[in-house]
Amino acid sequence: MLEALKIVVRNGSTILFIVLQLLCFYWVVKFNQKQGEIFFYSLQIASQSLDAKVKDIGSYFNLKEKIKEVNDQNAVLLTKLNNYKLLLKKDSLLMPNQDTGRLDNLGPYHIISASVVRNSIARKNNYLTIDKGGKDGVSPGMGVVTSNCLAGIVIDTSKNFAIVMSLLHSNSKISAKLKRSGFFGTMVWRDLDPRYVFLDEIQKYADVQVGDTVVTSGHSIIFPEGLPIGEVVLFGVDPGAFTYSIKVKLFESFSSMKEVYLINHELKTEKQSLEKTRIEDE
Repeated sequence: MLEALKIVVRNGSTILFIVLQLLCFYWVVKFNQKQGEIFFYSLQIASQSLDAKVKDIGSYFNLKEKIKEVNDQNAVLLTKLNNYKLLLKKDSLLMPNQDTGRLDNLGPYHIISASVVRNSIARKNNYLTIDKGGKDGVSPGMGVVTSNCLAGIVIDTSKNFAIVMSLLHSNSKISAKLKRSGFFGTMVWRDLDPRYVFLDEIQKYADVQVGDTVVTSGHSIIFPEGLPIGEVVLFGVDPGAFTYSIKVKLFESFSSMKEVYLINHELKTEKQSLEKTRIEDE
């Protein structure tokens, strides 16, 4: 209490000035109609502006929840769509449910939505961190895509998060093909430019054109066939080589990647185990 009094005494002139200013302001507003109307009108405008900002903030957080809901719904629809495409293939082992005639949960692909919480693009070996982990059904080896492009492959998980080896990684090798002609090769990243990757091992007699769309080949069980990757911007044959080096511009910028989908094939482990055993026998 004594300290408070010392502060008041020490700053008495300043406090008195503030009090008098407030009293003057009160009297001007109270006893002058025009000034009072101006004050209350200004107060109303400020209040409405503040209320609008509060509502905008609330809408922003609500929008994030809505986006998450939409992504989850998209994951369900993408699962059904990919499984339906397999059903339409002549050699597909998928059959509709005998009781309902529907494809629900029959196909081998299961898709989970997730958000990118960390991403690097400027290194030789880049990674993404996503906000889904083991408790959400995420496991190493799952493919990661956006609605426009491949993103990478899950290499490690914790309970709530997962690490993805980005497509922009020196060890990334994805089986891809030219959509128009069907020639396939291996997609790699070696130019340190996050906008481009290279499609190698395409024979030089292949029909290649600038503007050709590059998609997943379906030869890997990680990614279904036909997922978009990018378009051809440049191609050529190095001296003494028998294959093209094809430069591909990605359909999506990794620098702005926010929402992704994880793809899991239910028979992936079985297929990989069988292939590993066969290779070891050789």
